[in-house]
Amino acid sequence: MKVILLGCGWLGQQLLPVLQQEGHPLLVTRQSEAGLAELPQGVPAQVLSLPLSLPHSPTVLQQFQQAVVICAITPGWRKQSGAGYLDSLNSLVRLMQAAGSLACIHFSSTGAYSGLSGEVDEQSQLLLTDAKAQLLYQGEQLLQQALPTCTLRLGGLFGPGRHPGNFLRNDVLTDPDAPVNMVHSSDVIEAVRVILQQQAWPERYNLCCPDFVSRKQFYAKARALLQRNALTDGNTTDNQRRVLAKRIQQQLPFQYRYPSALQALDDRP
Repeated sequence: MKVILLGCGWLGQQLLPVLQQEGHPLLVTRQSEAGLAELPQGVPAQVLSLPLSLPHSPTVLQQFQQAVVICAITPGWRKQSGAGYLDSLNSLVRLMQAAGSLACIHFSSTGAYSGLSGEVDEQSQLLLTDAKAQLLYQGEQLLQQALPTCTLRLGGLFGPGRHPGNFLRNDVLTDPDAPVNMVHSSDVIEAVRVILQQQAWPERYNLCCPDFVSRKQFYAKARALLQRNALTDGNTTDNQRRVLAKRIQQQLPFQYRYPSALQALDDRP
């Protein structure tokens, strides 16, 4: 199955060798020549800077024809509040439709549940008056309405080179008793491998360590592993939620390597 990995950053570069091992004909794209230079030698790669100018080149149309496109571009919420994200996705949709792409696997975020509290799952009604939830939902809808898409709402990502002991900006932890909604990169990669194998689209799945772990348990241990200062409990807010993420296990031959976020801290590959 021909696969295009669109946006090969921290997570995409961990996914890359797995896609190669699975034997998929593969093309990797990045936004710039400098980005291509960061990729391993021998990886079929090219610059594809979104949003694209029209008309699409015959070469690009041929590359995307009957391909499964893994859309790993990030909304850039923290730095730019998502400026340009929907324009990029709209441009990608036009390309995939013109080329006749087969399907899409879209990395979204559990940030789509922003503003909600309590337990949430893939069927929860989103609070679209929240700007972040609205942006992520609109991005999901653009792709889902264009072609068969498997949307993955990813929890907070950690893994090789991204240690959660470095995540907090100070020593005060808000909502210490609230659930921590995190997912290890190895579980995301395995989910993508299974989704490709099962051709599990259209669909939507949360990816988040399913066992309950409090924010205090998680960040205290993460910081202790890096010998950082102990945390002080901060304010408790009303905006506490637990992302339920077992649906993918119930529907696909997928099991979390790290059902507990604490376990992932203990067993760092």
